[in-house]
Amino acid sequence: MKRKKGTAFLVAVRQKREAVRVYAVIAHSETDALDRMRALAIDGMQVEITGSLSRDLVRRLDLKPSEIRLI
Repeated sequence: MKRKKGTAFLVAVRQKREAVRVYAVIAHSETDALDRMRALAIDGMQVEITGSLSRDLVRRLDLKPSEIRLI
């Protein structure tokens, strides 16, 4: 049986007096993507899903399953 691949979610990270940063996170669900980003966030940071990337774009960016990349 083929293993289901994750989706590349776009997660916005907001911090007071800083520019919004958007990361591509490969995860199986939105909740999983948010949990992974919250684990890296420090106090005062807010994270939210802002969209997703197509499979073609994931391939072009060469994103790996466990990777979190600043976009």
